[in-house]
Amino acid sequence: MSEGVREAMIKAAWLLIAERGLEGMSTREVLARTGAPRGSVYHHFPRGRSELIELALEHSEQWAQKQIAAIHPQTPSDVVVGYIDIWRRVVEGTDFRAGCAMAGAIAGGHDPAILDRTEAAFDAAGEALAALFEQVGLAPGQAAQRAALLVIAAEGAVILSRARRNSEPLALVATQLS
Repeated sequence: MSEGVREAMIKAAWLLIAERGLEGMSTREVLARTGAPRGSVYHHFPRGRSELIELALEHSEQWAQKQIAAIHPQTPSDVVVGYIDIWRRVVEGTDFRAGCAMAGAIAGGHDPAILDRTEAAFDAAGEALAALFEQVGLAPGQAAQRAALLVIAAEGAVILSRARRNSEPLALVATQLS
């Protein structure tokens, strides 16, 4: 039961960061969303909010890696569409309230350790996408550039999709990069 509460709190923090950014993620809101007792924060996360944020970002990176690994492309276009579809499901599935937690952690965040963590997560996503592009026949350099462009374009499209409360920016990126 205790591990379940801890994991629920990490997931709640992850979603709050994806919805509201780093500054909008409070331990009070995590407790409210999970129903966990007040003492749960320091029981499960001795370093408090900072530890909870670190674990939420780790969860986010692992989640993204699993999503990318689930793409089974036959063509470069399949990589693009598969990646954009991940973000379409996120924004539509949350009624455009949530986006990428890594982008949320950067918004309003100035802690170099968090910025380094998010950079590493974006790099890991790019590397995983580059591997998929290579798998479908692109040369390593071209695959890396295409993956970087895809991550950059997807992040911008997620932000605009949330602002517009529709998936048209994501569809445009999928169409143009496919």
